[in-house]
Amino acid sequence: MYTNVWYVAARSADLIDKPLYVKMLGSDFVLFRDKKGNAVCLNNVCPHRGASLANGTLSEEGYISCPFHGWEFNGLGKCTRMPSIGNEDPNKAAPGVKIDHYPTKEQQGLIWTFLGDDIENASPIFDIPEESDPNYTVLEHDVIFESNFHTAKFSNLDYVHLPVVHGIRFEDQDNPYRPPPHNVKRTDYGLTAHIETDSTPSEGEWEDIREKGSRVKSILKYFTAGATLRGEVEIGSINSGQFNAFYEFSTPINQTSTMMRYYFFRNFMTDEKMDDFALKRNLKNIYEDKIIAEAQEPKYGPDGMPNIVGRYEDTILKVYWEIMHEMRDKGWQIDNKKWHQMTSEGEYCVVPSIDRKNSKEKWGYPMIPRLENK
Repeated sequence: MYTNVWYVAARSADLIDKPLYVKMLGSDFVLFRDKKGNAVCLNNVCPHRGASLANGTLSEEGYISCPFHGWEFNGLGKCTRMPSIGNEDPNKAAPGVKIDHYPTKEQQGLIWTFLGDDIENASPIFDIPEESDPNYTVLEHDVIFESNFHTAKFSNLDYVHLPVVHGIRFEDQDNPYRPPPHNVKRTDYGLTAHIETDSTPSEGEWEDIREKGSRVKSILKYFTAGATLRGEVEIGSINSGQFNAFYEFSTPINQTSTMMRYYFFRNFMTDEKMDDFALKRNLKNIYEDKIIAEAQEPKYGPDGMPNIVGRYEDTILKVYWEIMHEMRDKGWQIDNKKWHQMTSEGEYCVVPSIDRKNSKEKWGYPMIPRLENK
């Protein structure tokens, strides 16, 4: 798992007028809205006695109140009130009491949260052009993969698994299980890859969309922000202008489970009565991938390229691991062995925040350890 990444913490619709508990990177967070309606993300554990702030309440000022002693914290994690001392200054009664807070951005119907202390060098949140295009309709779906973050990504990060897992064969190849040549390029946001192949006959309601004998182009992108995959297929044929696109936002819950959030866009057959059919068609592949991911070993996931590398299977994966190792070498990767040792000795650890980097003051809990940068 990695810090210094913008992750999707929740959908905007999930956060209304109550605190919301969220687990990310194996750590506890609370989301709430301040007086202006802006999303706030704090470490969920009160520095006083370890109570869960998500079980607390919100004040009229938009501050969150600890359910144990009523200490209130604002959107920057600063303690603003202690009921037991009345109008006295909390900073005098309990000097240095504060909670780690994490920047948020709300866009695309999502609440993005930056988990780390090096926001200047992090990959920024990307645009979703389909969101503002009136020609597209969109469907949503959330599902937890009971698998490691990397394993969850691997289930959708190559073309070779398409004929084996999903029955989508490359009929214009001598071997329909081998994908056409596909180049993978590093980009400022992550990577991109694409293939062109003869179309295979479509079935059911989409049968008339794809022109018989036409070629189809598929583009796959990986964005570091949100650990996001974007897949696009020009569903009719090249230059048809009819696209089916998905966005897969992945947020590690812990080492063995990952929250997967999806947007499915299409600019054809956009009538609402087609939504159930379109969703079912998209979810078929996702749940087939889920079965594969959840049965893979090791459960805590790999830490680099496997020793056995496939000629075609790992073309994209090689570039993916380049990105992951660069993040590791910057000192952004969580050191799970040290973390487990600390927790086994009774420590509670907190994801590093920007405030910790800029402040020399003491904090209630130590930071989650990270691998030393190289």
